[in-house]
Amino acid sequence: MAHIADLAPYDYDREAPDALAVGWLDESAPFATGACPEDVTVRLVELAAHPVRLMRGYHYCQFCWRAAPPPQFLRAAPDVAHGNGEIWITATDGTIYAAPVLIAHYIDAHSYLPPIGFVEAVRTGAPTEGLS
Repeated sequence: MAHIADLAPYDYDREAPDALAVGWLDESAPFATGACPEDVTVRLVELAAHPVRLMRGYHYCQFCWRAAPPPQFLRAAPDVAHGNGEIWITATDGTIYAAPVLIAHYIDAHSYLPPIGFVEAVRTGAPTEGLS
């Protein structure tokens, strides 16, 4: 998974619709931390259960990996958080956000705090397919 700064244009797939990236974390870049509202976390977990734009293979959480390196073959490391899809949300003002499904894990396990616009979009916006 590529690192994309929060609120930068989503560029993981150039054929995707215009969107702002949120939660594309990497251990090489700092990120905002804090307490994310519980209702937002709950909704993200629900949305992550039905990801869009599924990818081949999985991305494993680099922060968990660093804390307890898994075996050589990641499929033998079921305790390391991983995901292979995205969450797309359209805010009531029409802004579209794209996030990896691992965003819920990042919030819960690593205290990641998404930007307020995204938080409000999760609360009041509509899930979006993210397809071109």
